[in-house]
Amino acid sequence: MGSKRKASEHGSVSISIDSTKAKVQPVLATFAAGIPPAASAFATYRCTDKSKGDRYIVASETDKVEYVGQSFEGERLVAGGCKYLVGVYDKATDTVTFRAAPVVRVGTAIKSLKGVRGAADRDISGQLLQARNELGEAFGNKKRKAQIRAEERNRIDMGAVQGDKNIIQASIELRTNSMPTAQDLRAAEDTDRPVPKYDPQATAACDIYDMEDVLPKAVAAHIDVAPFVKAADAEEYRGLIPVRSQFVAKKIEGILAQPKPDVGALRRVLYLGYLMRLAALSRSALQRRDTCLEALCCAPEVADAMFDRFAECVAGSLNPDGSPVYIKTPATETRLVCYIAVLMLSINNWVVYPAELSADLGIPSKKAEKYLASVGCKIEAAHASEMAMNVMSRRARPGPGRKAILKAPVKFPKAPQRGA
Repeated sequence: MGSKRKASEHGSVSISIDSTKAKVQPVLATFAAGIPPAASAFATYRCTDKSKGDRYIVASETDKVEYVGQSFEGERLVAGGCKYLVGVYDKATDTVTFRAAPVVRVGTAIKSLKGVRGAADRDISGQLLQARNELGEAFGNKKRKAQIRAEERNRIDMGAVQGDKNIIQASIELRTNSMPTAQDLRAAEDTDRPVPKYDPQATAACDIYDMEDVLPKAVAAHIDVAPFVKAADAEEYRGLIPVRSQFVAKKIEGILAQPKPDVGALRRVLYLGYLMRLAALSRSALQRRDTCLEALCCAPEVADAMFDRFAECVAGSLNPDGSPVYIKTPATETRLVCYIAVLMLSINNWVVYPAELSADLGIPSKKAEKYLASVGCKIEAAHASEMAMNVMSRRARPGPGRKAILKAPVKFPKAPQRGA
């Protein structure tokens, strides 16, 4: 059977097969076109010839449609080499009783169109095609005979389809009416974007993204900034920076140079470093939680929050310490880089140079521009002097480049159309 069931309060469930001759016979039916109303009653007829006792015919009708089905096609049963059973569970005795059920294929006929059936059979072109196929079967080579048999299998019986025309048309209209509108598709596209929560009506860049969604307060509370604030100089805290990034290092240095350091901004910069560290982890290293905690250099609560958002848990797989196994997927990697881009924008007055993101994450510049555009940035040209003054990474190439600016109201790039 499919799945295991727990034993009931009275004991295990017993199974029996009903092979007696009953007046009421269960039948399994498949419908080629329209499905009759749930309250429709079908009459069942069984062949009286003992050698063909497995042949059944069912019939029903409504005011406009006739339903007729049979369990055989020529000398072959519809079910082929399969045998189907219908089971009934009796709660009182904890017994499941199975009984064999034939399979019938039900066709439909529109009463008002029954008179026009058979017109295709009288068509001259149909007769000519039949004569040509008979000649091919008699005198054609193997290739021609195989082609004729393929055409016969793929031919549509127009007479049968004509009777089901109204049902097919109604089915198409029903599905067409349930199709999503362009507005629904745009709403679904906005919902599926791998970016933090945002306000499309915001009039200032700082109000576009919900920073609480980027770094929740419950997670930020576990980011320890005391060693940085209490450090006497940069040499004392430089070894605590979680990632080798000039952007992160310079931002920490600028915050700590203030008379009263902004602890919230410092936590965001450190969280950015943790995310960059997570992006650099290999897929094998991500699977073991203890290895990840050691590599990320952060509190377990922060690591768990990053795993939940930027990795997928493998169902049924556990590490030796009992913790779940996480893996990277293309979707989670895209979400991770988008969150990194939003954090960099928030820390750098909503302007980021793709060359810097490219250097810190080790990705091509064009790909970095694509990520920044996906979070709503407008990509513009930047002079060499501007690049030299603002790009902090030593790994970025000197010379003119490009910059990404987040402006309100936010505009996201349109998804590429299929086949475009």
